Amino acid sequence: MDFMGEIGLGEEMEDMLKKADGGRSVPKFIADLGVEPLTEAFKFLGSDSMTGPGSELLFVEKYGSTLYREAGFTATAELINGRLAQIGFVLAVQNTFNGDILTMIAKYPLDVLLLVAAISGASLVQVANPKGYFPSGLMESVMKGYEGAGGPDIFSEKAETINGRAAMVGIAVFVLTATIF
Repeated sequence: MDFMGEIGLGEEMEDMLKKADGGRSVPKFIADLGVEPLTEAFKFLGSDSMTGPGSELLFVEKYGSTLYREAGFTATAELINGRLAQIGFVLAVQNTFNGDILTMIAKYPLDVLLLVAAISGASLVQVANPKGYFPSGLMESVMKGYEGAGGPDIFSEKAETINGRAAMVGIAVFVLTATIF
């Protein structure tokens, strides 16, 4: 017996999936209306190809990858912004009663600039020289200690990405509340 049958969905689900897989992209009631632009829109939305009539209307299709790349949305940019946001979020929470985040940035611009430069510079080392600048003997002993302490399980790339994204949302909330109130 297959998995679908085991969970009680058996043949009915298989029939439904077959209909959905090979079904029409234009529902019958839309085709019966006889409105050609509406019918073409459904055909376009249901197609596997994003080229043809109407595709020039899709901004993402025409300019998406270039816009995404040129606007700086790269893995390195996300990593650096995430690291900055993590530090900034902790500092914003720590200084909640000393003023809002915008006031603190205005009060200590040099500190903010130095922190941004330090984290950005340290993050770009991996891009410039993936092996790093530490002597190999030192790097090996540090990595053995790191791995022995379970560091890769705690400080994984995925955890850093998730924490960075959460911190960026948190910083956005701090800036929004500082702007509104």
